[in-house]
Amino acid sequence: MYNKQIKKIRGIFFLISSCFLFAGCSEEKPELQEEVVVSTEDKNKDAVRAVLESEFTVPNEEYILIQKNINKKMDEIKQNLPEGTGFGIPVDSPEWLAYEELVETTYKPYFMDYMYEQLIPANKAFQFHLSTELEEVRYEMKVRDIQVTKSENINTPKFYDITAQVEYTNNAGEVSQHEVKGMAILSEPGKIGKFEIRDDGGLGKQVQ
Repeated sequence: MYNKQIKKIRGIFFLISSCFLFAGCSEEKPELQEEVVVSTEDKNKDAVRAVLESEFTVPNEEYILIQKNINKKMDEIKQNLPEGTGFGIPVDSPEWLAYEELVETTYKPYFMDYMYEQLIPANKAFQFHLSTELEEVRYEMKVRDIQVTKSENINTPKFYDITAQVEYTNNAGEVSQHEVKGMAILSEPGKIGKFEIRDDGGLGKQVQ
């Protein structure tokens, strides 16, 4: 009789412990889900910031060196061709492959494959670094106050608005401030499916 009561009491304690255990597990699930959502948004914002920092941080010494090597190679090719003959740099040349590698390491981690593959053909990589390899070009850019804001529209949850402040210093050392605005669509966590600068605050005219 006594043994039966002991077994019965143990059974009750086991059931109570099990209830607490399962209740605890069920309470943890929403917290885990919330962490995943926050992590995804952080990845998205970090991807956009990385691209903006690359585009609007000038000069980029590695880019300059690669462009100088490409220009040198182009001059060598031109000298061996009849005047007026069209030409381009071989895509398998070390100079061009170095450029492709730079674009890959700088941008590929943050773009969907279909978007990344458009960067070089459409000249969308290092757009604001044009001509910085030339000795007479010495402008500088610094980007700050990058704001990446997720859309509040339930129909466009992957859309992000972008604003950033860019300090531009021209060859003469004159400094001007420019506000850049744009948008991005993050098709997957940390992967940009569309990236667009809609207003460069006049920077495009400065670097032409």
